[in-house]
Amino acid sequence: MLIVVATLVQFVLGALWYSPLLFGKIWMQIMEVTQMSKEQMQKMQKEMMPFYALQFFLTLFSTFSLVNLAVFTPFSLYHVAFWIWLGFIVPTQIAGVIWGNTKKRFWLKQTLIMITYQLVGIMIAAFILSM
Repeated sequence: MLIVVATLVQFVLGALWYSPLLFGKIWMQIMEVTQMSKEQMQKMQKEMMPFYALQFFLTLFSTFSLVNLAVFTPFSLYHVAFWIWLGFIVPTQIAGVIWGNTKKRFWLKQTLIMITYQLVGIMIAAFILSM
């Protein structure tokens, strides 16, 4: 049950993180979609619905994996989460930015937005799972 709660919280965090309340405006610049009309934006969001479902299940899988990896170590869930973030998530996210279609002028912003979101998300999951 805690795995589902941690997954839901991470999913909500992602929605907030990439919304105009936090980093959505910067993210829209990076993705070069600032010139979209409201109708175009709604259409794009509707087309993304299957991907939101996929992202939910990927987050569920990651959270489940975090719990299972923690069983094999004497370290706290926070330590395991941090080292997973630093050793696997950060390099993967940076490579995705470098080898993706991001313009070089946005590399640092995009990387920071993505890796800090992942750090906050995995630490929140570790907190919930530690309860």
